[in-house]
Amino acid sequence: MRTLRLGIVLCCALLLTSKAFAIEFEVYQSSYKPLNMAFLMASQHQYAEQVQSLSQTINHDLDSSRSFQSLDPLSYLVNAEDVLQGVDYADWRMIGTDILVVTELVKQTQGWAVNLKIYNPFSRKLLSQQSLSQHDEVIGRHFGHRIADYIYNQQTGLPSYFTSQIVFVHRKKDVSDLMMMDHDGEKMSVVGQGFNLLLSPDLSPDRSTIVLNTYVNNRPRLELFDTQSGQRKKLAQFKGLNSTPEFSADGRFIAAVFSYTGNSEIHIYDLEKKTWKQFTHNQAIDTTPTWSPDGKWIAFTSNRSGSPQIYIKSIENGEVQRISLEANYNTSPVWAPIGDRIAFVTKKDWEYAIATVHVDGSGLRYLATGQRIESPTWSPNGQMILYAAEEHGQKSIYNVPIWGGEAKRMTPQHFNASDPTWVR
Repeated sequence: MRTLRLGIVLCCALLLTSKAFAIEFEVYQSSYKPLNMAFLMASQHQYAEQVQSLSQTINHDLDSSRSFQSLDPLSYLVNAEDVLQGVDYADWRMIGTDILVVTELVKQTQGWAVNLKIYNPFSRKLLSQQSLSQHDEVIGRHFGHRIADYIYNQQTGLPSYFTSQIVFVHRKKDVSDLMMMDHDGEKMSVVGQGFNLLLSPDLSPDRSTIVLNTYVNNRPRLELFDTQSGQRKKLAQFKGLNSTPEFSADGRFIAAVFSYTGNSEIHIYDLEKKTWKQFTHNQAIDTTPTWSPDGKWIAFTSNRSGSPQIYIKSIENGEVQRISLEANYNTSPVWAPIGDRIAFVTKKDWEYAIATVHVDGSGLRYLATGQRIESPTWSPNGQMILYAAEEHGQKSIYNVPIWGGEAKRMTPQHFNASDPTWVR
């Protein structure tokens, strides 16, 4: 969730591991294969434009999750209207359909409804059915995201994230803008403009406030940015380093790094009491804090062992454990939403990688490699990781599934996007 920070779960027990060799890292790949999905939407002829728009959004969402693979509609043996009259499962088994999604778009007195059924052609069963509606007369991407969310949840048993958004930084020349986009990189919008350097934005759980690191009068400071009014309020401006703030999962606290004590240490801000309290006390550099989902631990980077490594420290009793056990450079931890793993950036020689590890240091996986990787952040359901990487002097935002797979760029190549944080 910051510049410096720096299977599907229900299938994980069944996954086998194969290795794709990078220069320095063995990139984790599982044998998990996405579900072949056939998707059909029927409606009256005059609504063909709405059907096409909705279908594109739904298929794109599910394909982008890497858990589904849309079959080519040209391979379908029947059309949507025929299937509404009855399903011949053999037609769909013949083309290898794992799940069949049949929908009907209906114009209502106010707004629209989609009646939806999900079938398993191989077990010859209706798995689920639902009717989803919206009151708006114009069908937008959000309605499609909701439908995709339902299909994803029904098939994986996991919460979905297609209606979620991502906060990030767009730098242009000497100023930076605070931006927001949909989960797939679409619908970019400017939230705040004209920052003199902008780093490490993190959105509060209630989405009302973004805490960030910026510079004012050539001095670093932490600010609270109101997402509705755009008002900026100073949170801290101590002498020296002011960096890498992050909200706790309940929104009560903010962890950040200051060096006014003469050393880089992690501090915790209580938003109710409006007070800072020093959390780490070590002669080494401690930085890039990230909260566990239950608020009982903070993971951070420290060079107390001689090189940057990842540690976790108990809020209650101060117990400290090192969890990065390989490589001489590990930084920028970020805790998974379900609390089982921590993602971080690692480096061997000149190659960077995104890695994840269990909170006890076991189960290390390298997921993607690249140049100057930074700022990992988890999807709200813990199944996808975003990060920023530099190529030819420009930063872009990429995503990669936690069970391994090709990393894909989400932002335009020459857009200079960095510091992503996935909205909880």
